[in-house]
Amino acid sequence: MNHKLLLLFLTLAIAIPAAASYPGDEEPTDKSVWAKIDYASFDMESINENVVKITIEARGEASSNTHHCGIAFVVVYKDGSTNYNGVFIEGPLNITAEETLLFEPTNDNNWSKWKFYNVAYVDREKIGLTKEDLKNVSSFEVWVRAYRDAEGKLWNQSFLTVTQNVSSEIEEFYEENNDNHDVWFLAGFALAVVVIGGYAAYKWKKRS
Repeated sequence: MNHKLLLLFLTLAIAIPAAASYPGDEEPTDKSVWAKIDYASFDMESINENVVKITIEARGEASSNTHHCGIAFVVVYKDGSTNYNGVFIEGPLNITAEETLLFEPTNDNNWSKWKFYNVAYVDREKIGLTKEDLKNVSSFEVWVRAYRDAEGKLWNQSFLTVTQNVSSEIEEFYEENNDNHDVWFLAGFALAVVVIGGYAAYKWKKRS
């Protein structure tokens, strides 16, 4: 991934949380279609002193009348604002390179079972927030939408809160690596999902 692009998404994650809305405020347009998240995980692995490998994975199900699915990673702040910019990354996506990005059905073109898998390599010192910043974060959420039409006008949605899972994983990672920096990394997911989501949207726009 282009590191200038990465830094852009990191900047947006910190600088513009108050400008966004929330997926739950948007009314579904077709409740005959549905999607849900069965599993979501967040993993960090130290590659060297400077680079961290971040892997985000999700799996779920959707109704038989689903044309395709979309996914969004949302950071909710205690003042009610979020990092959400109104965009769901719509599948199918299959970008296989050093930084893999997959969002596709697992049963041929049938979205009754779907998966999301993304790997990003991030500079270690660029994924931190201070303790004061962390106090403003309320939760980390993964949202999925099922679309009944190709245009994405008919949809329904659900979400999974992953705050505890993400916090525990990042805490454990830095304890194992004896990292006692003044920067607190529990909000690393907040930046990672914006980077991943933004990168996916960027690639998706280039593809269309």
